[in-house]
Amino acid sequence: MSAVCVPETGVLFVQLGTPDDPTPLAVRRYLAEFLSDRRVVDLPRLLWWPLLHGLILRTRPQRSAALYQRIWRTDGLSPLLHYTQQQAQAVGQALSAEKGVVVQFAMRYGNPSVAVLLEAMLGVGVERVLVFPLFPQYAAATTASVLDAVQAALARRRRIPTLRFAQPFFAHPGYIGAWRDQIRAQVDLAQTDCLLLSFHGLPQRHVDEGDPYAVQCHQTARLLAAALDLPADRWQVTFQSRFGREPWLTPATDHTLAQLPAQGKKRLVVACPGFVSDCLETLEEVALRGQEIFRQAGGEQFQMIPCLNDSQAWLTALAQMTREALQGWV
Repeated sequence: MSAVCVPETGVLFVQLGTPDDPTPLAVRRYLAEFLSDRRVVDLPRLLWWPLLHGLILRTRPQRSAALYQRIWRTDGLSPLLHYTQQQAQAVGQALSAEKGVVVQFAMRYGNPSVAVLLEAMLGVGVERVLVFPLFPQYAAATTASVLDAVQAALARRRRIPTLRFAQPFFAHPGYIGAWRDQIRAQVDLAQTDCLLLSFHGLPQRHVDEGDPYAVQCHQTARLLAAALDLPADRWQVTFQSRFGREPWLTPATDHTLAQLPAQGKKRLVVACPGFVSDCLETLEEVALRGQEIFRQAGGEQFQMIPCLNDSQAWLTALAQMTREALQGWV
């Protein structure tokens, strides 16, 4: 009888999150959890709570559900959930030769939750956990929030596993190379006027208070442009997904899309190297609404580059980064 291999080491990939389905009720549950996180909205609770529960959660779920329905997969999964699952499975297969390693994924908001997956890992004997946030650039609203969730999940446990957190990979050669290959496989940049690199936005105040997110976004963009041999006048960085009234990082993606045709840049390629998987922000906000803005302003060609998703170059890079983060453990 062969011995059962008990996993000693766990790898937990964590993405931001997704509703369970594209219905107003599911979106409301998701938004309630997401917008209740102080890392995401750090306004005083006395001001934010009445606005959130009295207005936003009464009106926004209906509108957001309609947007999710535009990009939801026919197999019943959101694109973000589907591709995160594929990425975790691929890394699990790549590490299958390493005995005693289990690979799982979780969502910071929604299902499967960080708490549930950590408990499942510890329940099968895992004693060391590598938490790997799937955010290339660090932001308190994303990466730090994952760390908060891990600490909260373990707060009442008598025995805490050894923890390790993977570092942001905004400048990792494997990540930059995967995006280079993804873009080159989709388009001939010599036949275009501009490569627009759109990152998720962040309140300017967060950057002023020391968040390194904007610096890391620009470094990713510079490295990618260099890998693509693009001169400075052929690419541009913008920030999308503004929320609320306070100033956010600029230039804004939607404003830029409306201005580019008048600047003579009518053949556009757009990529979102702040995301590793396609989601509402890439598929609906940029690929659909963004394209409408650009064409209404006089743009002639608009090509959206898919995120890395389950491309082989990205899966190989992700497995390599995971091995690097596990050094000394396996």
